Amino acid sequence: MSPVQTLFSLGIALMVPMLFAALGELIIEKAGVLNVGIEGVLLIGAFAAAVGVNYGNGSIWIGLLIAIGAGVVCGIVLALLYVRLGTDQIVTGIMFNILAFGLTTTLAAKYVHASQSAQFPDWHIPLLHDIPGIGNVVFDQDVLVYSSIVVAALVWYLTRRTWFGLYSRAVSEFPRAAESAGLNVWRLRYAAVIAGCVLTAVGGAELFANSGGFVAGYTNGRGFIALAIVVLARWNPFGVVAASLLFGVAQALQFEADKLGFLGDFPPHVLVALPYILVLAAVVFARGSRYPAAVGIPFRPTRSST
Repeated sequence: MSPVQTLFSLGIALMVPMLFAALGELIIEKAGVLNVGIEGVLLIGAFAAAVGVNYGNGSIWIGLLIAIGAGVVCGIVLALLYVRLGTDQIVTGIMFNILAFGLTTTLAAKYVHASQSAQFPDWHIPLLHDIPGIGNVVFDQDVLVYSSIVVAALVWYLTRRTWFGLYSRAVSEFPRAAESAGLNVWRLRYAAVIAGCVLTAVGGAELFANSGGFVAGYTNGRGFIALAIVVLARWNPFGVVAASLLFGVAQALQFEADKLGFLGDFPPHVLVALPYILVLAAVVFARGSRYPAAVGIPFRPTRSST
């Protein structure tokens, strides 16, 4: 492959953890909750996948199942804090991230071998793989790359064409009116937070598979990038795919810049910082985006509904 093809192929692989995390966050925010703890969920998902591989005879599929289970646990814990107890979602999310970093760092020293790694199998799609120019870039990836696109389509359908999406939009904009119409706001938010955390944990499993082993704290802000991706995409799942690809290619530049003549002499530290510079630019560019009215605001049901 040419250097540009290699850049985009690597960018597609690097986008997947952020794409799963952003799709999960989109579901959560559509229900009126802001999960700032997304970074911690991503890290716990990667750690759980590492534990599954370590104790599952090197099987990445066992690692994925353990990561999904960890996502469910994280979702239950965060749903209880955000929804049931009504804690401040920004402060709670930040504290959850700190807890996740400390917990995974401590447990990894005992339960994870740093050299233990596993990857999801590549899937070479017949015929499409032979398309000149893009075939070996787009259609020669691991199975979770293709799964993430399918999940994006499912999230679009879930949020735009189902009763769950309709009710979630109602509780994220006017939760009191939704309650008056007979909806259980807490139940919808519980489901959204748990589902979103499961997708984020799957992103953590893919991050572990791409990294060749578990290193404490190696999410490196990808969860926060996912938060920016959701806003930049204006809560559109297909926009999330495009924005995730942009950030994936930006991350890939630091590894492939020396092969690209026009970036060969570019300061390496600037390329490392480029995804985070893009986050700031995205915040400015998307300043017209409006969060759902009730996002981040705890909801207390009326006495008659509790």
